Amino acid sequence: MKFPRNVAKGMLLAGTILLGSVLVFGIWKGSRQSREVEPGPDAPSESQMTLAGIEFTEIEQGRKSWTLKASEARYFQEEQKTELKEVHLVFYLNDGEELLLTSAQGILYAGTKDMELRGGVEATVPRGYQLFSETAFYRHQQQSIHSDAAIQVKGPALELEGTRWEYLIADRRAVIQGGVKATLSPNRLAASTAK
Repeated sequence: MKFPRNVAKGMLLAGTILLGSVLVFGIWKGSRQSREVEPGPDAPSESQMTLAGIEFTEIEQGRKSWTLKASEARYFQEEQKTELKEVHLVFYLNDGEELLLTSAQGILYAGTKDMELRGGVEATVPRGYQLFSETAFYRHQQQSIHSDAAIQVKGPALELEGTRWEYLIADRRAVIQGGVKATLSPNRLAASTAK
């Protein structure tokens, strides 16, 4: 059976329209269903935003309080936290000196501005002292950095070890506790004061 040319074109056009309609309906229905599916309580939290190469400066009473840099930041709105990689944190002290902290990872808590640093934490404090630990916790309200992880301190004439520590930023005072061991090098002390 042979259809006239116009009838064949009409049937082909109607078939194309029908197939297109089915495809559009299927895509619409599929996207609607995927939006209606809610994650269960055990589903991992997904970050809302990921940024590379961030820098943030906290200003308090017209002066810089601290600057945070990270190679990557992942923000989680539900938990109000930002996970950080390759953290570089500078605290600006009242007399113009700086306290520098670095770590492999960190978390910034948006509501409190508290921070948690993990993985090869290193701090450089005024007067040439360096602190080494695995973790550090910055408490914004208290203006302190502390940890229950072991610490090693190296300075111009003194080396210290302990099992927990705290650094009070405003007072520029470090407290080391728990099995403290100290090594004093008088020769290095004489050399550093002679400069």
